[in-house]
Amino acid sequence: MIKSVAIVGFGSFGTLLAEILAPHVEVRAFSRRSINAEDIPSGVSMCSISEAAACDLIILANDLAGLKASCEAIAPYVTSKTVVMDVCSVKTKPARILEAVLSDKCKLLLTHPLFGPQSYANNGGTEGLRIVWHDQIGGPFPEIEDLFSEVLGLKILKISPDDHDKDMAWVHALTFFVGRGLLNLDPPETPLATHYYKELMDLVSQEKQHSYELFMTVQQGNPYADQIRKRFVDSLEALESKIVTGSISVNDIDKSHQTAII
Repeated sequence: MIKSVAIVGFGSFGTLLAEILAPHVEVRAFSRRSINAEDIPSGVSMCSISEAAACDLIILANDLAGLKASCEAIAPYVTSKTVVMDVCSVKTKPARILEAVLSDKCKLLLTHPLFGPQSYANNGGTEGLRIVWHDQIGGPFPEIEDLFSEVLGLKILKISPDDHDKDMAWVHALTFFVGRGLLNLDPPETPLATHYYKELMDLVSQEKQHSYELFMTVQQGNPYADQIRKRFVDSLEALESKIVTGSISVNDIDKSHQTAII
């Protein structure tokens, strides 16, 4: 059974994980920066990196930029029984990092929780939320699966790192790119707003909640993101050219509408 979990990296998502897990298992947390006592969830104890590495499960709650450093920090202390789990929003690059540093030292589990503090709050808890899951080395991990699915109520989606990144190039990289572009444009609130415009403003509002670090992880860490961004930019440029030259036709509009519906 999983009796102890360490959270390495205590930003907003690491803090959320600690809060979610603390009622069910012993939770320790390690952070390189100082944490105010009032920001530590009830039941969570701050610890050293060696104390964190002594736990049954170590969750690396870092962004992609900080992942290798955390792997190297725990490497001297983990054992063959230790399970190290990442929560990065991209998967192929974290898989390579974890394997390069830790593959001969411990077991490895790759995950991507498809929720954050805001969606957790909107949902009223973890029940029914989803988490991407891939047993990288030493799996399967039935005790950890039970903790996340049976105890926390998460829906586990098992998918390879490469297939994850292909899909998330659309789901994350494209939507974050559009949202960040609109955010930079700063579209105005207006009493004339239609429902369609309000949906666009909702996208801007959601992008405001994403850190720049998460945005860059999604864009630079996903090997398929650049080609999806290029296809989107190319489509806009082609559409703009048709508008400027007056060559856009009813068939083009109908085709775009049909594609959107599909």
